[in-house]
Amino acid sequence: MAELTVTRTLEAPRELVWRVLTETPYFERWLPAKPGTAKTDVRTGGSWEATVVSAEGEEIVVSGPYPEVRAPERMLMEVPGGVVTEITLISAGDDATQISYWFDVPEDLHGVIEEGVDDTLGKVAQILAELNR
Repeated sequence: MAELTVTRTLEAPRELVWRVLTETPYFERWLPAKPGTAKTDVRTGGSWEATVVSAEGEEIVVSGPYPEVRAPERMLMEVPGGVVTEITLISAGDDATQISYWFDVPEDLHGVIEEGVDDTLGKVAQILAELNR
């Protein structure tokens, strides 16, 4: 296993980024989940669940626990495959947030995980832009 940290900056206040990451209607959009299927209980010991649709059209229920949550700055979130990611939010001025994803995964997965984080953060940024209009 090898540690991987992906850090980016989002153009929105930390509290708004936290809301988009954790509130069910937004969570459902960036995951992306089948509309109306996501459930989030974002607290230490809570969990998340959603139905995603594969490229072949198969509906797959995915879920995981939140082993630790400290709103609005940090959460541990288990994703499919038993991988735990640490997500940290740091204010970077009034209208920006530095977000970091930390993983401990095999090195040969680093590239695909970084692409996945960038894809997710692209969706998060789109939601934030809509909210900031």
